[in-house]
Amino acid sequence: MKNKTPINFWGIGAQKAGTTWLYYNLSKTDGFLIPPVKEFHYFDRDIKYPSPNFLSETRVKDRITSLPFLIKAGKSILKSLLKGKFKNVGFFLKWYFSDYNDEWYKSLFAHYNGTKGEITPAYTMLSKEDISRMYAVAPNAKLVLMLRNPVDRAWSHFRHIKKRIKGFSLDDVEVKEILAFMQSEGQELRSDYARTIKNYTSVFPKEQLLIGFFDAIIDNPEQLLEEIINFLTDTQTVEKSSGIKNEDEDTLLNKVVNKSIELDCPPEVLALLKEKYHDMMLDLANQYGGYFNKWYYETYEKSSENKNMRLFPTIFTTSRK
Repeated sequence: MKNKTPINFWGIGAQKAGTTWLYYNLSKTDGFLIPPVKEFHYFDRDIKYPSPNFLSETRVKDRITSLPFLIKAGKSILKSLLKGKFKNVGFFLKWYFSDYNDEWYKSLFAHYNGTKGEITPAYTMLSKEDISRMYAVAPNAKLVLMLRNPVDRAWSHFRHIKKRIKGFSLDDVEVKEILAFMQSEGQELRSDYARTIKNYTSVFPKEQLLIGFFDAIIDNPEQLLEEIINFLTDTQTVEKSSGIKNEDEDTLLNKVVNKSIELDCPPEVLALLKEKYHDMMLDLANQYGGYFNKWYYETYEKSSENKNMRLFPTIFTTSRK
């Protein structure tokens, strides 16, 4: 039974492709129990990954002497207490004051009923070895991979980082710095969709991986969310009682979440990205069609061999057009 499994699904990325939108909508969907932390970063906590490593200190005794750690933990627990969210209090006590291991990870979901999961975009970067660790924890878990035109994703990634700098503009940075970022390990791993799909489907059965598209959040958010919910709950239709609560529907489904600052991509950067991702986009377009075809045509003004232009909000990796 679902409720007896440690976890029912993982959102595995990609960054800047709609994962925050997915997190907030699933957390407001009846039957889904989503922990109060969006990005766990448990399986990518090794320092070999260019991602946040706040779980890298495995033992609680090595963390407890850190004042910033204690302040952060105290704020999370106090906020939950003030809001009367006592289940979240228990979650944060275990989150901050436990030794980290697979049993601890599974225990974070133990008191949640319904469809349980977590969403960490950095999981796109995982090696087969760490994906195998995920499989050992929950071999039947579903996987949702949200994707976006890799050229747009990479530029949004850069803008997302720079929005932390108040008043930032392109006058504050040299083009060579932007070019270096586009060729950095963290950016490249997050945009290498072919690698991510290959790594996950070499460990998990292909039918357990669903690809969703950032574009569909704009074009058809209701259908996108419905198809993801159907996939995660093994249902063909979503009853009204199982969907987004009415009072939240408009504000969540059509809301731009975690938006990057607006900046025009310099021509040199755009040229680099178009060259970097041409072959991958063409291969994905040839295999799957749909939005991959749209990306390829809009980016290069050329068509792939696959003539299927139907824009399905989601596709299965088992599909071949």
